[in-house]
Amino acid sequence: MPLRPGLRKAFITLARVACAGLLLYGAGSQIVAEVKKLPGQEFRLHLPLLFAGAAWYAVAMAYFAAYWCQVARSMGGSPGLLETQGAYFASQLGKYIPGKAWVFFIRCALIDGRKTPVSVIVASTFYETLAMMAAGASLAFAVLLSVGSATPAMLLLSGGLAVGLVCAVWPPLFWRLAHWAARSFRKAGATPVTPVTCRTWLRGLRYLVPGWAAAGISLLSVAGSLGVFAFGFRQFLLACGSMALAIVGGFAVLIVPAGLGVREWVLMRTLGPDVGTGNAVLVAILTRITHVSVELLVASCLYLFRNRINENH
Repeated sequence: MPLRPGLRKAFITLARVACAGLLLYGAGSQIVAEVKKLPGQEFRLHLPLLFAGAAWYAVAMAYFAAYWCQVARSMGGSPGLLETQGAYFASQLGKYIPGKAWVFFIRCALIDGRKTPVSVIVASTFYETLAMMAAGASLAFAVLLSVGSATPAMLLLSGGLAVGLVCAVWPPLFWRLAHWAARSFRKAGATPVTPVTCRTWLRGLRYLVPGWAAAGISLLSVAGSLGVFAFGFRQFLLACGSMALAIVGGFAVLIVPAGLGVREWVLMRTLGPDVGTGNAVLVAILTRITHVSVELLVASCLYLFRNRINENH
């Protein structure tokens, strides 16, 4: 028996509230867990640098979201720029709920399916994520090799991830992976998706390279706010490589929500030789707290702003 329009609307609203509650609970628990890990020693925060680190992380995510928008359009969709930015930031919160598929569900819920079919959302999300991680792993390997302080384990990790992810975005292999990933989305096969080419990834470098650079500046600023990291070109390179490898490494461990513990371990191993293990752990924890806060704030602001625009129209 079909639901009445009023009951259906109430059910959808309740489902959205429940989903938002799960997201906020997961992200909030993440912040509380990281705060409890902070050492009992006293330290001074340089707030302008900390806020700068937060702003640079938002810039990095905005670049990645813009690339996702371009990929979705190249696959046959027509999402709006503000729409994709809001969906992208909101989907980042899905990382804090067990199960990587939440990112797909959130983006599907927030993108207008009349202009961008579910099949395009799923395929473009899958490709954008792999391409972003491939660029990050490649950058991490090149940078860590050049700075000379990385351990063989970190070089092996970044190199292995780079090779695997670059192969994954090779069009023939990618379409096999995309078909496998779309099995959970029964409607994904209803609308044909325009195949991607190698140009799709190469053109994305104008988004991915600045995005990873901004993520590195974010880490550099957060570390600088604690007074444990000097500013210089070598430090900038180390921060870019460390942040990229930390995020990619966390993504690679699928069973861990948001790479919890993996990111911190990578940053400890890559930054430790330069700033000391204790300071590296402190930087990793503060970076996690800052990034989660940015994701919550920007996602909320974009959601409210988009609703205000829709109400005015």
